[in-house]
Amino acid sequence: MLALRKESTLEARGVDRAARLVGDCMTRNGLWGVGHFSGLKLNGAFQPIYCLSHKRPVGYEGLIRPVDSQGQLVAPGALFGRAGNPEQRVHLDRLCRAVHIHNFTMLGLDEGWLFLNLNPNLFWTFKRETVAFTVDLLEHFGLDSNRVVLEILEQSIPDEGLMGELVDHYHEMGCLVAIDDFGSGHANFDRIWRFRPDIVKLDRSIIANAIHNPHARRMVPGLVSLLHQTGAMVLIEGIETHDEAMIALDAEADFVQGFLFGTPMTDLATVGGVKSEMLQKLAGRFRRRLVADTKRQFKEIRGYLDLLEPWVGMVDSFDALRRRGEVFALMDGVKRCFILNHRGSQVGPNMTVGHAPHFAHIAGGDGADWSRRTYYRRAVGRPGAIQVIGPYFSQPDAGMCITLSIALEIAGAVWVFCADIEWNGSADMIVGENRFG
Repeated sequence: MLALRKESTLEARGVDRAARLVGDCMTRNGLWGVGHFSGLKLNGAFQPIYCLSHKRPVGYEGLIRPVDSQGQLVAPGALFGRAGNPEQRVHLDRLCRAVHIHNFTMLGLDEGWLFLNLNPNLFWTFKRETVAFTVDLLEHFGLDSNRVVLEILEQSIPDEGLMGELVDHYHEMGCLVAIDDFGSGHANFDRIWRFRPDIVKLDRSIIANAIHNPHARRMVPGLVSLLHQTGAMVLIEGIETHDEAMIALDAEADFVQGFLFGTPMTDLATVGGVKSEMLQKLAGRFRRRLVADTKRQFKEIRGYLDLLEPWVGMVDSFDALRRRGEVFALMDGVKRCFILNHRGSQVGPNMTVGHAPHFAHIAGGDGADWSRRTYYRRAVGRPGAIQVIGPYFSQPDAGMCITLSIALEIAGAVWVFCADIEWNGSADMIVGENRFG
């Protein structure tokens, strides 16, 4: 282990590039390694990243906090502005990585990831050296590559072919790769499929919009689910409030990061602090809200269910079913009713008291095929049981709705009655049969 001399030059373990960088450009302040560049001290800080399932930190992102000779903080942009040519920028990038790797090893953690920001622009000119020097640093400080996550800004990828090569190199080393700030500007899913990152970090703008915009709020779980289907874990960053954390819980994100869970810390003694009590309270609040929302939602549709339930065994003809549907369509909140045959094809026009003229030509009607819809498949799979599906986007009028459906056997034929109910509530309705009193 390196000698513990205050503000002394770090001792090198071997005569290699990493050792020379450490020996020439780093000193110690207690256990903490400090870099030196262009008259500035480069202090390292760590921001914890929490796993919502385990309710504890699973990693730390390394962040540089430069200070001048007067002890005043210097903006990161001003720091990198002092690197006037590509060689200096490479040197500074390597020095920052060295500071973080050294300090991370000083934490004495037996598990957990170190998240390192990577400047992909340096890779184009110094391709082999960029990867090789990372290997040198990890070997120099004795950190396993499988504990390192290299973050690549999604908006900083100018050459996707070379970027794919870089990602492959780091995967071959055993490191994990994360796409950072996904969703800021123009998110590109093609890059996710092509680079196969292990983790995708959603930009704070997504969670901030979700707080105030119900449409954005409904999108977050779908976005997380889509990223999961690519094989990536999802980290939502920039979480500052309990309400934002609740959205992350609801979306089933894997990890969270933000001031709510911990600011970037430079004190070695406080970096490993765990906010498990707060996370337990958040999880409890989420469970209570989920139960309350589910009860409220089914209370809101209870009147519709009470009207539908007696239909089983009472409707003796298609015409009788149609007449009942026309009455059902008059209830407040009902957007439309329609009937499907056993193949999922609509029989007859929609039963509705109004329509959206902009979407009239796609509003369905006699012969429309709804066999792909969950409300049809679930109903025919469980005849006589009312299915509650949604909320989801309804094509006929480009709005959110839930659908009640029930398959009835009438005179030897199977008919599926469906009713679309206007929905302005939360996005987490439970799909399934009516089993709530």
